[in-house]
Amino acid sequence: MSGPAQHGIRLSTGSNPTKENSVPESTDGTTTTGERAPGPEGKFLFGALSSFQKDTLKLLLELQRQYGGISRVKLGPYEVHQITEPEHVKHVLQDNAKNYVRGKFYRGFNLFFGRGMLTTDGAEWKAKRAVSQPFFHKVKLRANAGIITDTTNDLLEKWAKPSADKEPVDITNDMMWLAMGVLGTMLLGVDLRDWSDRLMPAVRFSFKAMILTGEVKQMLPRWIPTKYQRDLKRYQQDLNDVMDEIIELHRNGGGRPDDLVNALLAARKENGDPWSQREIRAELKTLFLAGHETTGCGLTWTLYAIAQYPEVRRELEAELAGVLGGRVPTAEDLTSLPFLRQVVDEALRLYPPIWLFPRDAVADDTIGGYHIPAGSTVLIPPYAAHHNPETWDNPEAFDPKRFCPAHQGGAEGQGQQNRDRYAYFPFGGGARKCIGMDLALLEIQLAVAMIVQRYQLSLVPGHPVTPGALVSLRPLPQVLMTITPVTQPAAATR
Repeated sequence: MSGPAQHGIRLSTGSNPTKENSVPESTDGTTTTGERAPGPEGKFLFGALSSFQKDTLKLLLELQRQYGGISRVKLGPYEVHQITEPEHVKHVLQDNAKNYVRGKFYRGFNLFFGRGMLTTDGAEWKAKRAVSQPFFHKVKLRANAGIITDTTNDLLEKWAKPSADKEPVDITNDMMWLAMGVLGTMLLGVDLRDWSDRLMPAVRFSFKAMILTGEVKQMLPRWIPTKYQRDLKRYQQDLNDVMDEIIELHRNGGGRPDDLVNALLAARKENGDPWSQREIRAELKTLFLAGHETTGCGLTWTLYAIAQYPEVRRELEAELAGVLGGRVPTAEDLTSLPFLRQVVDEALRLYPPIWLFPRDAVADDTIGGYHIPAGSTVLIPPYAAHHNPETWDNPEAFDPKRFCPAHQGGAEGQGQQNRDRYAYFPFGGGARKCIGMDLALLEIQLAVAMIVQRYQLSLVPGHPVTPGALVSLRPLPQVLMTITPVTQPAAATR
């Protein structure tokens, strides 16, 4: 299987850390602890910015391969550090998390997310998360697992026609449709697919606009009436309008009494004031944009990988037949489907939907003996960490068995039992670990189990797929598949 890691990029080799690249004395006469991390020299003005813009994932992989677990690189006016060593990832995301905030890389997110749970820090973030957290409790999610299987069944019925007509379908769009239906029904008390004609164009535009690439159209002042600015305002308004309609529906007694929208309407700040319309809208946009997109990508990549590895599909089919015998799975069945979970975990390793966790240092820090200046950006890319050959044996291969609890194969220390917690972190870590992790894992496993039992998906030849570093790790340009019904197995005795 071809991937970005197989296409090299030549970076000028930085010198190893010595006294020559030690951090100089500060203006007040004190010496900051640590030396400058190694990294490419790059161009004087822009550093590796052009490489970052041209192929972001390739640059991140090469930084890890050439310089190890911590490296330094100049991206335009910013000097940033990349962190992939598990111990260092833990330091930033967990042990010293108070020193690291969302920072400059999240500024573009504000265009569409607003000040929601994803883009805030400190007390403001804690207050927002506290309202949403009960709705993501594992017990509550499992109790509502029927929403996932019902929505997946809608998809299976939707595929009946293209299956009969032998017409290829774009799996990415359909997985987003599925994830949108689950998230809306389970959390917001409405079926977001009813608004899909307005939401999906806004999503496609926003996920490109939120990533600052340095293009002229993004850098021009907002008051210049370019087509880009007109589109930006239009899709921002579309997204706001849909969220306002959902809020108004709930104010008028719609939705479910126990859904998250009503919880946001009932929430109060420390001073007793209710949340404003803008604050509720920002939280709904965050839940929608981040929630359905990452799960949809996770589903797409899992089905993509299964289609590429027939031996994996056969083993998965055998496990599903033995446990389910063709029936609809429940949340309780998942403990009896260990290979299914291994397949999902391996897909999230090879293609982590959240491919990057950026943070800005509040105060000076030292990581691995290297100086991290206050105000500088630290990039923590699961994509590069998950493709690290020092941690993963043959990292470009899709091998679900590496997540078997008893697995001890591969290079020394690379077995499941010996692997560091922060060698694999598709949902981040620490207090800010993705709030939707349990929902995403539950949804992907149940949906994959139903899809694999009903249809065989095959990639359309001549349509290569590559990971795209947008807000999530999107398959580009699309994942075209043909859908073939499979013979239902006889009911298995348990």
